Amino acid sequence: MNKIILISCVSKKLLYNSKAKNLYVSPLFKYNLKYANSLNPDKIFILSAKYGLVDLELEIEPYNKTLNKMKKQEIEEWSEKVINQLKEQTDLQEDEFIFLAGDMYRKFLIPHIKNYKIPMQGLGIGNQLKYLKESLEKKEICEQLHKIFNSLKRISFPFNEEEIPFNGIYILFEKGEKAHDRDRIVRVGTHTGENQLRSRIKQHFIHENKDRSIFRKNIGRAILNKNKDDFIKQWEIDLTTKQAKDLFSKDIDFEKQKQIEKLVTKYIQDNFSFVVFRIDDKDERLKIESKIISSISLCDRCKQSLNWLGNYSPKEKIKESALWLVNELYKEPFNHQELEELKKTL
Repeated sequence: MNKIILISCVSKKLLYNSKAKNLYVSPLFKYNLKYANSLNPDKIFILSAKYGLVDLELEIEPYNKTLNKMKKQEIEEWSEKVINQLKEQTDLQEDEFIFLAGDMYRKFLIPHIKNYKIPMQGLGIGNQLKYLKESLEKKEICEQLHKIFNSLKRISFPFNEEEIPFNGIYILFEKGEKAHDRDRIVRVGTHTGENQLRSRIKQHFIHENKDRSIFRKNIGRAILNKNKDDFIKQWEIDLTTKQAKDLFSKDIDFEKQKQIEKLVTKYIQDNFSFVVFRIDDKDERLKIESKIISSISLCDRCKQSLNWLGNYSPKEKIKESALWLVNELYKEPFNHQELEELKKTL
């Protein structure tokens, strides 16, 4: 499936022949084009009232024509022309189409297209500009976070715990996962107890107890769900408390649980690496952790690969966010000033 973005033309243009990507000079068109490029599309086309489907690199002459002043029959004829042009360069049934275009430019195209999105449907021009600016800011900040954390010293198993501060935040990366042309952040975590960062990381990578690490529990859930293993029902049972042990121990196949714990350990040790940075104050750690998670989860360029294990998670939030997390998603992200403050702590 290819990602195809369709941007409608605008009235404000240069007065001389130019490549289509440069001809339209309104702020809305420029932001639409910048936003379209940020989505990593396979192809971007302009929906031109005069030329139909236009490649960004095609040199065209300025014109004074808009679908908004055409009669219905003229718009239908224009749409039929565009559909035929699209058929030559795209797959209308398999590709995903994203419309950054007004209703007149899409209404007679959509019935011919199976997979499509209209991110700004129903928004006026002012709100479209607001949406585009905010979306681009989120992507820029997330890209900066990936650039920052990919530049820190990477730690893999087996690791020397002396390299890990007593207090701080860890950022996990997973083999095969990419975003912003770098290794994709797949989990962010910290600790609440004093001087517990080393212990927390060992709970994830070494100690085989899924009830002490929600990360391990989620990896196990995905492995079991992928294999359609009914043991997932037992895996869900938390035996942390004495009361729970008394109630449920008789229902657990502990030999099978040990086998799954070892699978989880192997997967984590073989596939994950991490970076850490020191923050001693607990409240500050929790605030920064939340903002990193929110900034990444709100970025639509941070998507999982088709082979990502998390795609098999029974937790919808994990599949939806592409993160091994269910908390602190989609909350308050960093702004540029806060991001600059974060850089000073690293």
